[in-house]
Amino acid sequence: MRPLSAIDMNDTAKPTSKRPPRAGRRLKRGHKAKAEAEAEAKAASQPPAPRKRAVKATRQLKPEAFAQVDRMIASFAQRRFGAMMPTIAQGFFGGARTQEETKLPEIQQAFALFFVYGYRDTAGRRIIDMFREYGLKLDREQKRVLQAVERTRLVLFVLESKNESNKQLAGRDVLSGQPMTALDNNLFPKLRRGDVVLAYMFPVGDLWRCLGMAVQVPKTNTKILDQGLAKLANDQGFAAAQLPMRRPAQLFWLTYRAAEAVIRAHA
Repeated sequence: MRPLSAIDMNDTAKPTSKRPPRAGRRLKRGHKAKAEAEAEAKAASQPPAPRKRAVKATRQLKPEAFAQVDRMIASFAQRRFGAMMPTIAQGFFGGARTQEETKLPEIQQAFALFFVYGYRDTAGRRIIDMFREYGLKLDREQKRVLQAVERTRLVLFVLESKNESNKQLAGRDVLSGQPMTALDNNLFPKLRRGDVVLAYMFPVGDLWRCLGMAVQVPKTNTKILDQGLAKLANDQGFAAAQLPMRRPAQLFWLTYRAAEAVIRAHA
C-alpha cells in the first residue's frame, strides 16, 4: 500500500519581485497608483486556482488496519449473531449439491462474506451496518477502513479492457449497467476481455476493490449465465438488478455453477 497523496500546497501564484526602475524611468505618482489599482482589480476578477483534492485510494490504507477491522467485525458477528448462524448457513448452503461441497474453502469463505455483507434482517440491515453502532471503538485509521467496507456490495463485473501501465480493469456492472474501474492484483493477470467476475466489492475514490474471493466466469460461459440470471429474476418476480441485494445467495450459486475458477484473495 502506498502512502497518501499529499495535497498540493503550491496551487496559488506567488507574487514576483522585480527590481525597481531607475529614478529616471519611474512612473509618475498618479500613473503608478492607477496602474496598481488596475492590476489589483484584474487579480480580484480572476477566479482562485482550484485546490487539488487528494483522493485516498484503497491501497493507501494501512494493511494492519484492514486486518484489525476484519478481526473486529468477525468477532462482533460471532458474538452478537452466532446463535443465528446455523439457520442462516442452512439457507445459504441449500444451493450446494453435496455435503462435501459445503466444506470447500471457497464455499466457506463465500458464506463468511455473505453472512456479514449479504444477509439482511427483517429491517434490511446487514451485520456490517450494525457494527458501527454496536461494535468496538475504532481509531482514526480503523474508521477509514470501516467507512470503505461499509459500502461493500455484491457486483457482477464484466471486463471490457485492461490497462497494463496502472493495472486497472475497466468494465461495467452486468446487472445495473454502471461503468466501473476495478483495481485488484489477483484479478488482473487472470481475467480476459468478456470474462465476468462475481465478488463483494467496495469503492474508494473512483476505483473498486474486491473484498475476499471472487468467482470467475469465462466469456464462453456468459451466455449460460445470462440465461440463468433472466430465469432467476423471473422466478423471483423482480428486476435482475435487484438480485445482489435481495437474493445474494442464489446469485452466488448461479454464478458458481457457470464459473471456471475461484480467485482467492491473498492473505
